[in-house]
Amino acid sequence: MIQKNNYEEKKQKVLELNEKFQEIIEKNDVKEKVRQIQKPISGLNNQIENIKKDKFVLMIAGEAKSGKSTFINAYLGKDILPMDVKQCTSSIIEIKYGEEFSLLAEYAGGKKEQIKGKEDIAKFLKDNAALNDDYRDIPVPTINNEILVKYKGKISERVVENLIEEVKEDNIYNLPEEEYNGKIKRYIEENKNKWQNIITKMVILYPFKIESLKNIEIIDSPGVNAAGHVGDVSENYIETANAIMFLKSITGQALESTSFKKFLDKGSVERNKGTLFLILTRAADLNNQNLEKQKEEAKKQYGSKVDEGQIVVVDSKVQMFLNEISKYSTYDDIKEYLFELQNNNQIEGFMNPPINVSEKSSYMKYLIEKSRFEDINEAIEKFARKSQYYALNEAVNNISNICEKIKAGISDNIERYESKITKDPTEFAKEINEIQKKIDEINIKISRKVDEVRFKYINSKGIIEKKAEEKISELEKEIKSLDAENDNSINELEKISFRKIEEQKEFQKVIQEEIVKECNETLILLSDGSKISYQVLEPNFTEEDFKNMKDETEKEANEEKSYETGVTFKKTHFYSEYSRNKHFEVLKNNILDRIKKIQKEVVNNLIDFVCSISDKYTEELFKNANEEKQKLNELLEEKAKTEEIKEKIEKLRCIIQEVNTFKEKIENLRKEIKEYV
Repeated sequence: MIQKNNYEEKKQKVLELNEKFQEIIEKNDVKEKVRQIQKPISGLNNQIENIKKDKFVLMIAGEAKSGKSTFINAYLGKDILPMDVKQCTSSIIEIKYGEEFSLLAEYAGGKKEQIKGKEDIAKFLKDNAALNDDYRDIPVPTINNEILVKYKGKISERVVENLIEEVKEDNIYNLPEEEYNGKIKRYIEENKNKWQNIITKMVILYPFKIESLKNIEIIDSPGVNAAGHVGDVSENYIETANAIMFLKSITGQALESTSFKKFLDKGSVERNKGTLFLILTRAADLNNQNLEKQKEEAKKQYGSKVDEGQIVVVDSKVQMFLNEISKYSTYDDIKEYLFELQNNNQIEGFMNPPINVSEKSSYMKYLIEKSRFEDINEAIEKFARKSQYYALNEAVNNISNICEKIKAGISDNIERYESKITKDPTEFAKEINEIQKKIDEINIKISRKVDEVRFKYINSKGIIEKKAEEKISELEKEIKSLDAENDNSINELEKISFRKIEEQKEFQKVIQEEIVKECNETLILLSDGSKISYQVLEPNFTEEDFKNMKDETEKEANEEKSYETGVTFKKTHFYSEYSRNKHFEVLKNNILDRIKKIQKEVVNNLIDFVCSISDKYTEELFKNANEEKQKLNELLEEKAKTEEIKEKIEKLRCIIQEVNTFKEKIENLRKEIKEYV
C-alpha cells in the first residue's frame, strides 16, 4: 500500500518544483526562445493538473480488431461501449466518472452534441460513429485524421499518393493493391467535402460505483497502424497518459512482427517500463500450453521495455460473458440462458461447460480461468500501489526532459548568435580609432590645408602673381636688349612678343598641373580625375593685331624737324620725318601694355582655376569625410549590435546555468521518487 504521508510529501515537492520551473519559463520567456518545448509543456501542464486532482490517465492502444472496446467493457465490468457497435472512425474516446451516463461528441467542424442514456448513446454510436461496411478494409481512422480533417477537404493528388505509400502495410485484409488504393481514393473523394461531420472526440461520463474507478480516466484511441503510428491526436494523449495498455490479438500475426514492437520503438512512448502493459487478447482461442508459450515469447521479446508482470494474457469476451451470467442466481438459470443463446446461434465454444461442471460456482470458476482477468487485476493492483508515484515520476521526468530541450535550444541560439559576432572589442576599438583618425585628418584638410594651398597660389605675393611678374620682367629685359637702331629690331620685337604669348599658355598649363599635383599630394587624390577641367586662356593677340599696332604706331613715329633759310632775315621751316627709334619705342610700350593686360587675364584665369579646383577638392574631402562617418556609424552600430548580442548570449548562458542548478533539484527528487517505483 502507498504510505499516504510519503506520497503527499512527494506530491507537494513535485508541485512546488513545477511552480518553480514555470517561473523560470515565464521569467526568461523560454517558450519564445525554444519553440520546441511548447507542446511538451502543454503535456506537462495536463500531467500536473491530473496530479493535483489525483486523477490517473490510462490509455488503451492496439491494432485494428484487437478488441479494445470489449476489453474496456470487461475491465470496467459495464457495457459502457455497446458491443454491437462497429469500430469507431477517427475518434478518441475518453471515459471518466460522471454523475450520469452521457456522451459528448465533438466534430471536426467544431460542433458539439450531447447524448444521455445508454440506449440513446448506443443508437448514436451505431448511426454516427461506425465505419461504413464498404470501407471496413482500409485504414479509415488514418485517412480521416491525417487527410480529411487535416487538409479540410482541400486535398491534392500528391497528398493522396503520399498517403497511399504510407499505408501500404495497413492492408490487413490483403486486398489486391489496385483495389486497396482505389478504395482509399474513392473514400477520400466521397468524404472530402463532409470532413466537418467527422467525429474526432467523444467524452463518455459514467457513474462508477467502485470508488477506485472514480479517479481513473480511460482513453480509447483509434487503432495503431502497421508502422506503429497512432496519429497526431493519439500522440498528444500518450504524452500525458500515466500508463498505456497495448492490446494485441494472440492469434493471427506473429508476435515479433506486430506493430507493438514499432510502437514501443517510437520516441513518444519512451517511459518507465512499469507504466506499460502488453495485453494479449483472445486467450480462449488457445490451450493453456500454447498460451504459456506465447506469454514466454512475449517476455523474451519485450521484457526489456515492459515489466514481465505486466505482460498479461486475457479473453475479454469470456470476461464479458462472465459479467453477464453473474446476475443469474442458479446454475439452471445459466443453462436456460445458454439454451437461448444456442437457439439464436450466438453460443461460442468457451461457453460450453465442461462435463464435470454441475453448479454455478464451478462454471464460474471455469470461466474465470478462461478469461484470466484475475491476472490483469493482479497486475493492475500491483501497479496501482505505485501508480501515483509513477505519475509523479513521469511528471518529474517530463520536467527533466524539457530542461534538456531548453538547454539544447538555447545552446543552438547561442551558437547562432556567436556566428554573428565578427570582431572582438579590441578590433572594434582599433578600427574605430583608425576611422576617427581619418575623419580628423580630413577635417584638418578641409578647415586648414585647402586654405593654405589656395593662399599659396592666389594671395598678392602668391606663386601666380610672382611668376607672372617674373614673366613680364623677363619680357622687359629682352625688349630692352634690342637695338632700336637696328633695322630688324621691330621684327625681333614681334618674334619676342609671340614667343611670350606662347609662354603664357605654357605658364598656365604648368601652374594648373602644379596646383593639381600639390592638391593630390597635400589634400587627396580625386576619385575621378576627369572632374578637373584644364582651361587655358587663349590670348587675343594675332599677327594681324601686331601689324595693326605697328601701322598705328608708325603714324606716331614722325619727329618734327626744322631748317633755316636766309642770311640776314632767317626763317625757320618745320617738317615731319619718320623716326625708327620713336616707332620702336611706341610699339614696344604698346606691346608691353598689351602683354601685361594678357598676363593679367591669365592671372585672373589661374586664380579662378585655383578657386574652382580647391572647391572640387573640398567637395571630395567632404564626400570622403561623410563616407568615413558612415563607416564609423556602421561600425558603431555593429559594435552596439555585437554588445547587444553578447548581452543576449550572457543572458542565455545565465538561463542555462539556472536550468542546470534547477535540474540538480529535479534529479534529487527523481531519486527520492524512484525508491517507490
